[in-house]
Amino acid sequence: MNIEDSNNAREEVLKELLLRKKQRKKDWNRNVLSVRTNDELAAQIKAYCDKNKITLNQFLNTLLTKFFN
Repeated sequence: MNIEDSNNAREEVLKELLLRKKQRKKDWNRNVLSVRTNDELAAQIKAYCDKNKITLNQFLNTLLTKFFN
């Protein structure tokens, strides 16, 4: 394998990785929801997430999953 072959292989691998990254990001962000709440409730949610070391997204996903099951 010469330098030109290795550069071509490198470029193809990079293209494939970028394509996979775009596809994952696209699938992840297709269901974006927004929540509006008052300051008191927002503070309670943030405190709960900090105390339990979870993200807001994890909190909402768990809450919604339990609600609909």
